[in-house]
Amino acid sequence: MKWLVAALALLGCRNEPAARLPALQLPVVLPPLAEQQAALADALAKHHRTVFDRNLDAHDPGELREHIAYYQQTIDRLKPSPADLFRAGDDQFAYQFRPENGLGNGLRDFPAAGNRPTPNLRRVANGEFGGPEAMACADCHSVGGDDGAGSLTQNVMQRGDGDRTSSGDLRSAPALLGVGPVQRLAIEMTAELQAARATGIEQARAAGMPVTIMLTSKGVAFGELAVAPNGSVDTTKVVGVANDLVVRPFGWKGHQANLRGMVREAFRLHLGMVATVEQEWISQGILAPTAYGNVLWTDVDNDGVSTEADDGMVTTMVAYLAQLEVPVTRLPQQPIFLPMWSVGRDLFSSIGCSSCHRPSLQLNDAHFVTAPEMKVAGSPVHIDVAHDGLQPKPTAIPGGFAVELFSDLKRHHMGPGLAAAMAQPAEGGAIANDVWLTRPLWGLADSAPYLHDGRAATVRDAIVAHGGEADAARLGFEQAPAAHQQALLVYLLSLARTPHPVVP
Repeated sequence: MKWLVAALALLGCRNEPAARLPALQLPVVLPPLAEQQAALADALAKHHRTVFDRNLDAHDPGELREHIAYYQQTIDRLKPSPADLFRAGDDQFAYQFRPENGLGNGLRDFPAAGNRPTPNLRRVANGEFGGPEAMACADCHSVGGDDGAGSLTQNVMQRGDGDRTSSGDLRSAPALLGVGPVQRLAIEMTAELQAARATGIEQARAAGMPVTIMLTSKGVAFGELAVAPNGSVDTTKVVGVANDLVVRPFGWKGHQANLRGMVREAFRLHLGMVATVEQEWISQGILAPTAYGNVLWTDVDNDGVSTEADDGMVTTMVAYLAQLEVPVTRLPQQPIFLPMWSVGRDLFSSIGCSSCHRPSLQLNDAHFVTAPEMKVAGSPVHIDVAHDGLQPKPTAIPGGFAVELFSDLKRHHMGPGLAAAMAQPAEGGAIANDVWLTRPLWGLADSAPYLHDGRAATVRDAIVAHGGEADAARLGFEQAPAAHQQALLVYLLSLARTPHPVVP
């Protein structure tokens, strides 16, 4: 009770520094025994796979790549379950790719690629070519646990001059938890916005007069469309989404529409591995080889490897990512912080943070499908993002599921202080320097440092860096009493992830 009184007294103060809180020795509350045993069994199974893979590779170099990868022919033939794909994707995520797997490139005579021998790694990308600067996905996604964020030293220096670090447009690796439900949300939002456009065109033509359509999906406003009687559409007042009305939920600026695109991009930019479908697109003239190399499409990056990221490898990685758990809200266990948490939650709403960082969006359909883009015979893989894979999952509610991501999946102007060095090329139109997708806040406590370039060491630093459309919320935070600011930080740091046991 004394702790509660002290906390309430603290919240009642105005601008005085908070008193130093006492160190507390609290009992550790363990999950139920069945949950502990299941989590430990998973950790041990992963550990045993790691040891086996290490020994397999030592015994027969190169065999490990075949062991961990599902090629498309194998998926077509065996029809692996979501659990099978998750295990394979988990191993593939941690696998250290090598030149014999297609890592990097052999393009010493191609200016964009640099002049080192294969695999020709480098820290600074040259234009859209990429690095590559890593050997495994896990190299840059480990802060806070598996599939987490990246540290400051792991920043990607994209679209630079290939040499000077100061020329790169910095990006911090984001945490990957919950991307399956996020993909499904974006699909539903895109369908709703495009259906509104179709309805407006039909109405304008039928009435023979202009029609204005308000664009809203899942309670998020995306501006309006003006439709002429002939069906032509004016997108001047569309906001927060490209004019094609495709909600792109991936990338700091929201430039990727789906997980397949994100995985292919990561393979190319960070590992220098070309996806099979991209080779096919280059051969057909659908895709320019500029960002890949200058050699025949069968080995456009000239490293002697023609099959680098097979369709099945992309499918496996997508299926794995789609089954990752979602972050959770973990209430403070110490009684002294509970009233602070409540005050912080209320302040988050009252100063306007929740207008963009929406605590929850409703997902109607949890059925996720991925398949090769151009392989007609390629078997689709079906995932239930509300049940398959790691727990916890989105909460079931009437009519669907609550995805508590703290984002509106909308792009916003964030002011010159947060502007990137250059615009972001994207399908649907380039994204301006100061425009960013509302970053989901779930898992925030375990993903420092913050912001797109990792410049913010603390949540407070990230908040005060906000500008543009977030000016009012930032001012609301800065003008709040010191104790209320601290309460907001306590609330935000409850957005965490479920700890999983790790076997060394």
